[in-house]
Amino acid sequence: MTMISCACLVKQDNNKLLLVRVRDNELWYLPGGKIEPGEDPQEALVRELKEELNIDIQRESIQHLRTVIGPAYKENASVELICYTATWAGDIVPCSEISEVDWVDSSHYSLLAPAVIKLVEQLEFE
Repeated sequence: MTMISCACLVKQDNNKLLLVRVRDNELWYLPGGKIEPGEDPQEALVRELKEELNIDIQRESIQHLRTVIGPAYKENASVELICYTATWAGDIVPCSEISEVDWVDSSHYSLLAPAVIKLVEQLEFE
């Protein structure tokens, strides 16, 4: 089965996660995106968040949180979410394929992409 590797930002505020919807999909994803061949995951994180949300990640603040593997939404593939925490400069502005950005209650599983649910389940046990 195909594996899609993505670098993702995890930003929590109490029980809410900063999430995005792509091209008006029903489910919400973590901000970030696919890692290009030969690209460092942290570089992909910086690039994707600039493209998608118009924010500048402060590179020295990037910390690996965990890596989660789960089913890809609407694709016959698995997705590897390499999850980071980080701070940024700038105001979030949805760009590119991002149709919406919001703080979503992480207990509303019906709104979350499958691999995001796996992350939430892991974070609940910490």
